[in-house]
Amino acid sequence: MAFNHDVVANLVFPPVTQTPSARDCQLYALSVGFGRDPTDRRDLPFVYEKHLRVAPTMAAVLCTPGHWVADPKLGIDADSVLHGEQSVRLHRAIPVGQPLTGHSRIVNVWDKGAGKGALVELECQVSDANGIPLWTVNRTAYLRGEGGYGGAVQPKGRPWTLPDRKADMVCDIPTSGQQALLYRLNGDLNPVHADPDIASAVGFPQPVLHGLCSYGIAGCALLKTVCEHDEARVRGLSVRFFAPAFPGDTIRTSIWREGSRALFTCTALERGVQIITNGTMELHEGAST
Repeated sequence: MAFNHDVVANLVFPPVTQTPSARDCQLYALSVGFGRDPTDRRDLPFVYEKHLRVAPTMAAVLCTPGHWVADPKLGIDADSVLHGEQSVRLHRAIPVGQPLTGHSRIVNVWDKGAGKGALVELECQVSDANGIPLWTVNRTAYLRGEGGYGGAVQPKGRPWTLPDRKADMVCDIPTSGQQALLYRLNGDLNPVHADPDIASAVGFPQPVLHGLCSYGIAGCALLKTVCEHDEARVRGLSVRFFAPAFPGDTIRTSIWREGSRALFTCTALERGVQIITNGTMELHEGAST
């Protein structure tokens, strides 16, 4: 079935309600790099229910519409979809043990041209039981091979450039061979992250790490360095996924401080491959060091 861009553009998602438990928050933190040293008292509150704190990037996985690209009526080859961009804008702290509801919508569908694919931008607004906004998530799905249907072309965004100096901070976080299998327990069960046959069928030598796992690991690195483990300093985090990471990669986050922002890139250290670019962490005013 051919890509049905009109159906995608007008897709309506039902609200998704989720109540994150302490265990959910601990599992998420473990899956993105917290708690590697069980004696590190700064990491411990993110992975231990005593005085529990929540990693800000967990907002990206709560109350989402799930693996929506697999709906047959959309005509999308779901196994070939790549995560293009991701951002989270936090309005309030992530509450634990309270019902949260996400309202998702398609914002844009962009045609990159024949043989170049299409981009679908989705927004999810999450609120508490009283309707108070908690955070906004935007993500872009890259549909390989689905372009050339005569749709709108994405306008150019503002250029993202790094300062002309060495990184102010560098943080290396190793991943294990089991990293994708652990991370998928947060709810993203796309088989390309677990099944070697499916990964091979879409051109990967092995199952790939979730883009949101790499995103969470970058967030972990920034929280440890820029924010000194204080999640309340985080206002937002946005990235562009440049290449896939694989379980077993060491992910190096290189960071440049620019006032109330931190710009960053991520590299799979052993392979010398940049996996995340256009990284920006926004900090609350007065948070610069």
